[in-house]
Amino acid sequence: MNEELSVGYHQQDTNYYCGAACAQMVLHSVGQPLISQDDLYNDNHSHTIEASSWSTPPDGLQWTMNNRQSGKYFALDSLSSEDAISRMLCWTIHHYKVSPIALVENGNHWVVVHGYTASAAPASSADASYTISSFDINDPWPPTPTPAPPPPHTDGDTCGSGGTHGVATTNVAYATWQSDYMTANIYGTQWLGKYVAVCDPDPPPTFGPRPLSPVERTFTGERLISASAIRDHFPTALKQSGLLAHPQWSTVLAGVRPADAVLVQRLDRANSYYWIVPAVDTQGGLRAAVRIDARYGTYQQTASVKDPQAKMFGFSKLEEVTDHVMRQRLELPHNGGRLTIHSEALSVHSCLVWKPCLQSLSPFYPFRMVTIGALRLYVRIFDGAVFFDLTTDKGGN
Repeated sequence: MNEELSVGYHQQDTNYYCGAACAQMVLHSVGQPLISQDDLYNDNHSHTIEASSWSTPPDGLQWTMNNRQSGKYFALDSLSSEDAISRMLCWTIHHYKVSPIALVENGNHWVVVHGYTASAAPASSADASYTISSFDINDPWPPTPTPAPPPPHTDGDTCGSGGTHGVATTNVAYATWQSDYMTANIYGTQWLGKYVAVCDPDPPPTFGPRPLSPVERTFTGERLISASAIRDHFPTALKQSGLLAHPQWSTVLAGVRPADAVLVQRLDRANSYYWIVPAVDTQGGLRAAVRIDARYGTYQQTASVKDPQAKMFGFSKLEEVTDHVMRQRLELPHNGGRLTIHSEALSVHSCLVWKPCLQSLSPFYPFRMVTIGALRLYVRIFDGAVFFDLTTDKGGN
């Protein structure tokens, strides 16, 4: 069974406004206007005991959610296990009919959780009898396009239409949720090592941690799955996902076929790779992007796109990356002067790269990695922004 709440999607207005964007989305879903993210960020950041460690701290987000509306009460759950916090998310959706906001990627990012699929609905906040299959989230990354100031958000705006405007909703397989999303926070001291969400006021479950959910592995993992093999495997991965029987996702994925996929290497994990496979309709219009493990063929997650004409990737060809980098006038860090780039001394990594960082908090928005001697450059594929480093220095970005 699955339960889904209607929460309109909106992007974050800066690269550290994820908490403000999540507050904006959930507050609007419970009857408030689309409040300015500047105001919401100030609320989040100003009402906390740990401002120096966070952009949006957990207690600041809780304060904002309770003080910007009436009729709902949001509690801050800081629990010792992923299993316990995930069940609180399900219970909040099922019982209170409101979307919780979860702290993910080791405390780097906030997302709205607006749906789940499970073997049964929870009977209480402490019910441990059901199994979870997946979560549906609104991920506010990427920020609204720059350099122009973000337009006021409205119902039906361009947020979620793909490319620089983000993706409308994302389904995350539970095994991927456990390994990549709902991981222990590493920032500050108050919530260090905890699994955190702004949920409902019921008591949390008291049971301890459970092992990761088993995953269905079609391939041995000894070699990376080739591009042709991932295209052939695409229907199997969709079947494994369970989305073809999902009331909302089955409409998005009806009749889709795989387009040209891209391989991504995770920089924060050894020997970890995934394919991003665009799912297109019979006219070639983009409907979704599907993430599949590049070693084992395991389904990981799917992002839907509202605009079928949206472009999924930029810099798909190595020569495009080279030309783009050669046109830049790059200032070296720490007043190191301008970088002179020679095409003969430039090397582009053969696959894309990604890790959770301030420059990209979604695995659907990776980078091209360029090596110039001892320097590394990272070219973000959706807008061409160039960075000398990928940074993680504060939580809740």
